[in-house]
Order: sequence, then C-alpha cells, then structure tokens
Amino acid sequence: MGQNFVNVDLVRLSQTALPIAKPYDKDKNGTLDKKEYENFIKAWEKEHPNDSPLLMQLHTQKLSTEAEHLGAECDYEFPKGVLTEDELKKFMELYEKSGLKTPFKKNTTVKGVLTGEDDDKYYVSADKYESPDDNWRNNFKVKKALLTNWLKLDVIGYKGSDKFFHAVGNYEAMMAGPEKTVKKVCAGQDEDKRRNSPRPEADYTEDLYANWLGREFAKMYPNQNAHEVFKALAPKGFDTSKSQKSATTLFYEKTKSQDNWFNRKINQYTNYFKENYIIQRLKKEISDFTSD
Repeated sequence: MGQNFVNVDLVRLSQTALPIAKPYDKDKNGTLDKKEYENFIKAWEKEHPNDSPLLMQLHTQKLSTEAEHLGAECDYEFPKGVLTEDELKKFMELYEKSGLKTPFKKNTTVKGVLTGEDDDKYYVSADKYESPDDNWRNNFKVKKALLTNWLKLDVIGYKGSDKFFHAVGNYEAMMAGPEKTVKKVCAGQDEDKRRNSPRPEADYTEDLYANWLGREFAKMYPNQNAHEVFKALAPKGFDTSKSQKSATTLFYEKTKSQDNWFNRKINQYTNYFKENYIIQRLKKEISDFTSD
C-alpha cells in the first residue's frame, strides 16, 4: 500500500475482501487506519494466502502471449501472477510503448482480468473496432461523452462506483471519437482532480487503470453495452440499469425527489473550482476545440 500509509478506503477492496475487512473498521468510518489494516491483512492472508484483497488488479494469466513478458517484468511484489498499484502503473507504461495490439487473451472478461475467473458470458463481438475519424465533431463527442459520464457519477453518488464509471466513460468515448482524444481529455480530468481533491497516488493509478481497461475492452468488444461489460467493477448493490439512464433524466429524478437538490448541486460545482481556474480551464477548452 506504499511507504507513507494513508487510510485505506473500503471501496478499494474486492467483494471477497470486504466482508473480512468490515469488522476491522472499528470506528465505522469506511476506512482502515494502519493498525486496522494490519489486523485485516493477517485475517485475509489466513484465508487467501495467495490473493490480493484489492479490487483493481490484473491477473497475468489473462494476458495475451505477446503481452506475457511485460506482465512478468512488472510482477515484482507478492503475490506472483497478480499486478497491483505500482506494478499496474509500470505495466501500462510499458504496454503503451510496446506497440502491441491487444493486452488480453481472446474472450477474456473484465471479471477474469480482476479475479482470474471469467464470467459465464463471453463477449464475442462480430464487429472489428474501427476508430472514429479524427475531426472536430468526433472530438467534441468524446468530450461530451466523458462529461456526461462524470455528471452521472456525481448525480448518482454511489460510494465505490467511480472505477466503474471511469471504465464505462472511456469505453463510450472510444465509440465516439479517436483514442488520442480520449486520452487527452482524460489527462485533463486527471489534472483537475489532482489540483482540487488530493488523494494517495495509488488511488490515481487505479483510476488510470480503470480508464485503460475501458479503452482496451472497447477495442476488443466494440458496440457492446458498456454497463454490462464492466459489471465486475460495480460495487455490491449498484444498479447498472440506473447508470444507463441519461444525465438529464437522473438530474430530473434527483431534483424531483429531493427539495432544493439542484441549487445545492450548482453551488457545489461553483465552489469546487476557484473562479480563476474556471476561466483558465475554459480558455484551454476553447483553444483545444478550435485547434481540433
């Protein structure tokens, strides 16, 4: 979990690890402090000595033959055969430089990547991924898709669903425009978060990994229902039929069910960013838009 320990949010743990971890959250604040985490790990390793308790992991046996050597190069911490955090960061960097076409074996599912065990349903796409043209219309569609996805995440407000939305958003953006634009816009969103909501570096890495999974599965299985493809990333109890509604519908339903919710949300958005930052960001967006 890194040298400088920061409380571990329970939403970062897998569904298998959560029931074991919750009793160690003595103050019921949704996180494990250093002592709580150490006690949890002792209990976890008794039951699962060769497994990682984290949700965001990559089981290297699901890598394609061409990508296996990259996985082996990055697999330097216990347990072997599973990449987490720093290992994932290094793997994604090496993969980007490798020029490989796909990191995963044929018919691999998101659940298979995260747990080593595939879903019963294999995604077999009759379509071959064709990157949308690189033009201003499609670049705008990418920005719209990612912004809409972020709004839905915020409005639904389901704790632990951010990785699911990261993956879904990137998948849907890949259907809207070229990959280079998706990466560029996501990099800008990452910059926003780093400036406005500092978190442990491992959390950022897991966000980047969810983004990467969204893009890679879009290329493997284009034109699928992204909310179904990434169910393995959704937290327990999360209703993926709700996440498939439009942002407008979700805004309307929330406004109707909670008095003054819309006004509070607008105030939250305007207070979140400093005025000068909004102006700088708007100028950058206009500049990027006109240069596309």
